[in-house]
Amino acid sequence: MIRSARSNEDRTLTQLVFESKRYWGYDDAFMERCRSELVVHPRDIEAGNVYVAVDEHDTALGVYVTKELGHGEVELDALFVVPSHVGSGIGTALIAHAMNRARSDGYVTMHLNSDPFAATFYEGRGAALVGRARSASTGRELARYEFRL
Repeated sequence: MIRSARSNEDRTLTQLVFESKRYWGYDDAFMERCRSELVVHPRDIEAGNVYVAVDEHDTALGVYVTKELGHGEVELDALFVVPSHVGSGIGTALIAHAMNRARSDGYVTMHLNSDPFAATFYEGRGAALVGRARSASTGRELARYEFRL
């Protein structure tokens, strides 16, 4: 099940995001540099931009965050799955939910910057590579994708 995040879940979801990122083998120094980009902010939850995949016990298994860009465009700001469930279909369910929600909200394009380890995931779900973007926290060059909705 995928539901809206609750106002008291920001810390839990931030921890989920951090551990999901760490899953890919990043060292402590890198994780600290990008920590500011891995925060699920209460303001995003309150704005209705955070959705959570949960199990039958309401335990968070994945999360995504969107941000409006304007002119029919939305940013998929984050999409993360708990490490024990990577490859289980939760990420696919979250991206489908994000796309359907964005489409129903009137957006025509969803953009995202992808971690190198997630690029094939997004490509496999129909994202088109449209350029490069630089991470503000790490300086890494990231692939920039878009979904036409």
